[in-house]
Amino acid sequence: MGTSVVRAMRILELLAQSEKPLPLARVTEALQIPKSTAHSILASLVQEGFVQVHEPASYAIGLKAFEVGAAHLRATGTVGVVAPELARLTRTLNITSHWAVLEGHDAVYLCKEDPPGRGVQLASSIGARLPARVTAVGKSCLAWLEPEVAATHVDLPPQGDPTRDAALTQVNAELEHVRANGFSTDNGEAAVGITCVAAPVFDMSGPRGAIGVSFLRGTGAPFDTIVAEVKESASRATSLLGGRGTR
Repeated sequence: MGTSVVRAMRILELLAQSEKPLPLARVTEALQIPKSTAHSILASLVQEGFVQVHEPASYAIGLKAFEVGAAHLRATGTVGVVAPELARLTRTLNITSHWAVLEGHDAVYLCKEDPPGRGVQLASSIGARLPARVTAVGKSCLAWLEPEVAATHVDLPPQGDPTRDAALTQVNAELEHVRANGFSTDNGEAAVGITCVAAPVFDMSGPRGAIGVSFLRGTGAPFDTIVAEVKESASRATSLLGGRGTR
């Protein structure tokens, strides 16, 4: 793949991860690209609609990039199934619900539903990435994978590090606990003061992602009620996708 193509993709990734438009200097610094090269690539991306220019001279992800990403969501076929379950969860519990999938070491949030006028939005903004190991949705994505596969999605000490075995044992024990319960939790690991509950969703090929909710610790419905509703939504989504559920 050509160097300019790789640089263009990295620029798009950088802009997509930023909550604010970035100036040219920030792009060149972050990606170690010559200023003239970055400016030329950005100009082409602006011309094609993948990047927008904001004032003062700074850059943000454009509508065309969103359209490409939306095509991926349509291709996966899961968002249309999951979105009504998120709406039901939020309507029933009056808290934020979200759908995430596993990619690399991260849980990537693809869909969400906020209650009117409130809701925890930091951890579940669409397109956000958080380490799978510390998020409820990430743990539910990991727990039903084969242990050797799950290990490749967790940021462990390198091979030969004397602490690696202990870290892997800890991860496996936590994921075994998640499987035994049929759901996972995050009590402030991803965001201080925020509790999250999630349950896995399966299709015919196996684990597909996870449905979860986020709420301020100590607020909302009784915890057991939240767990039951999340598991029920995940179970319904699994049935619609032709999956077999937790096992």
